[in-house]
Amino acid sequence: MRGHWVRREGVAVRFGIKQAIKWAFAVASVTSALQVAAAEKPWPMARGKALTQAFSNQDFGDGVHFAYQFLDGGELRGMNMGKPATGSWRVTGSELCWRWAKPSGPEECYQVRQRGQAVRLYLEGQEVLSGNLTPLPSNQDEVKR
Repeated sequence: MRGHWVRREGVAVRFGIKQAIKWAFAVASVTSALQVAAAEKPWPMARGKALTQAFSNQDFGDGVHFAYQFLDGGELRGMNMGKPATGSWRVTGSELCWRWAKPSGPEECYQVRQRGQAVRLYLEGQEVLSGNLTPLPSNQDEVKR
């Protein structure tokens, strides 16, 4: 007789090879999904003073499409798809907001999630921008004491 016999609760049950393969595949799939879910922990939300400190005097960019410099005092400079831009930035509650003056645009505010130097910006619950923070070089014109 084809198939394998397995004893369950004292009763012999026939278990065919196709069923065994399906069962093994199902167990492997569930195990893999649980491992992925465990590995992808939620990114912590940055808020208030910690958010201001995270972005102050930092370059935020993806290495290709954009690079924004968040200067102390709220000045914002950057390059977006190769075009220069200037504006201002601020933190309000749990959001990072900026307004481009050149080219002119409306204020944009984002929720920020951060893991180390990696940052993700969210708008209405959807990730819209991601990149890394790196410290800006010190001002070369500043007199060293």
